[in-house]
Amino acid sequence: MGMTPTTRTWSKAGARWTHDLVGYGLDRYHRRNLRTPTVRELRAGIDGLPSHATIRRLYGNASTMFSYHGYRVRARGGQPGHPCWTRARDPRGCFATADS
Repeated sequence: MGMTPTTRTWSKAGARWTHDLVGYGLDRYHRRNLRTPTVRELRAGIDGLPSHATIRRLYGNASTMFSYHGYRVRARGGQPGHPCWTRARDPRGCFATADS
């Protein structure tokens, strides 16, 4: 009894990822979540978006992918509004130093 090879597609999309397909996936994700995915989410895998390895192959990194498709690139370290961003702020909303 020989093993029959399994048929593998190029991607989860069923075809090679193109810039148009990636743009459609990002637009769809953004409409549903009102934000772009984080790198952590991309590494974990998101339905409708290419794998992190494919993103690196096509664009080099996720930030380049976002800017290529017209999305604002998020600052490294987290999302605005996350508790680690809102802890140390002065009354004007600026980051407070340890001395203040």
